Amino acid sequence: MICSDGEKSRLGIDQILEACVCRSPQGRALKERQDFYAVAERDALQAEFQAIADIRASLSELAPEWRSVESVLGRFRNLAGTVRGVENGRLLDESELFELKRCFSLLRQLASFPQALAAARVSIKAQDEAEALLNPPGLATKGFHLYSAYSEELSSVRHRKHLLETRILRSQGQERQELLAERSLLVTEEQQEELRQIGRLTTELQEHMGLLRDNLRAVARLDFRLAKARLAESWQAPQPEITTDELPVQIFQAWHPLLRKALEAGGAEFTRQSIRLEQGSTVISGLNMGGKSVALETFLLCLYLLQLGYCPPCEKISSPLFDFFIYMAENPGSAVAGLSSFGMEAARLREYFRLIESGRALIVMDEPCRGTNPHEATAIVRAICRIYAATDSCLLLATHYEVPAGTGIYHYQIRGLGDLSEAKAARLAVGSAAADETISTACSIEREDLEAVKAISKLMDYRLVKLEDETAVPAGAIRIAELLGVDEELLSIMRDAYAELDL
Repeated sequence: MICSDGEKSRLGIDQILEACVCRSPQGRALKERQDFYAVAERDALQAEFQAIADIRASLSELAPEWRSVESVLGRFRNLAGTVRGVENGRLLDESELFELKRCFSLLRQLASFPQALAAARVSIKAQDEAEALLNPPGLATKGFHLYSAYSEELSSVRHRKHLLETRILRSQGQERQELLAERSLLVTEEQQEELRQIGRLTTELQEHMGLLRDNLRAVARLDFRLAKARLAESWQAPQPEITTDELPVQIFQAWHPLLRKALEAGGAEFTRQSIRLEQGSTVISGLNMGGKSVALETFLLCLYLLQLGYCPPCEKISSPLFDFFIYMAENPGSAVAGLSSFGMEAARLREYFRLIESGRALIVMDEPCRGTNPHEATAIVRAICRIYAATDSCLLLATHYEVPAGTGIYHYQIRGLGDLSEAKAARLAVGSAAADETISTACSIEREDLEAVKAISKLMDYRLVKLEDETAVPAGAIRIAELLGVDEELLSIMRDAYAELDL
């Protein structure tokens, strides 16, 4: 995704994906890569979603098996350095050989769950021959050390050292010093033989590293797909439909996990959103407190998660694939760069327009042109919509400025306050301050104001409605000002000024 660090943080992708819990270091590493499925990888993405769907379908029937799989996955260790060491002929230490043996044991256990592996569409092969190398000949043990049975030389030197240590325990004086010196020579001989055996094991293990790498990649896919299936179940998310390039994007009843959690913690309810994005420009209008930004972030989140291979938080979604995503939501002004806010914004607009020549993009813009005057901003926003209307990309833009209807330009509106009854309005209205109270309250926000804003927010209808003919930005701001107790004289001037705009 092409966006600033601040915009990425605002979208909350990393925080949201904390709910996707991988148990192995291999699965976590795969998740953290955030691999993006390109347009050319459509078949691979469909296979990923089918594997997730198959896992979800088996979670109840194979519940004990999946719990065992998760337990095994949680015991894997990061062996990337050890595997490279074996491949490069580096002598391993005993702890590394132990971890390798443990890994082979865990792979053998995973291979014993064929139904789970089939559902996840992965293949894991037991490496019995490699595991046997790290056991005494003819025996199977849980731990590992350099066994005396690995060679006659190692067995012999350890036997001689044991006999010598028995004599040392009974010796004294000069005899003890001589025996200790002799033991030192045997220890050196033992260490040299141990190094020879480690070298032999490293050489013999090398031929098994290719399969081990394949198995560990399969472990990562198994773990990640299972985590995505668990997440999709917790969200009750659908299996996405990946359409051809010609079809529109359709998202039904989408929601943003972080924003929903925050709202519900405060006793509010998150309004699920639906939209149909055609090729060209789609404009969302509405009040500042009307939920435009939330709608943009929710739709962008769903589509971006889809191309990361996750089932998005919604009831249904169908979409073609995009070559890249662009998110533009914050004021990019930089005093250090010596450019105005709009100067930086114009530079981004220039680059983004050039990008669409190299592929199909989803461009999401939240209130562009805030850094210039409204008259020019209106012209620029209209131009942006007209330009993208003629491309095969999708522009989703939220704005206060009026954008006329045209070919390839589609309009949605946040419903807002709608028909608010006089009775409800009276209960919401905040009274004007008395003259002698004005000075004390002019620079502060009263508790009554905060409660009124919260009450208005609860009465807002945040659902999107598609506009077929009407393209004007809804006039609800003056109504909110009235409910918040702005003086009637000022309200009257606001209404007159607004009426003049239509003349």
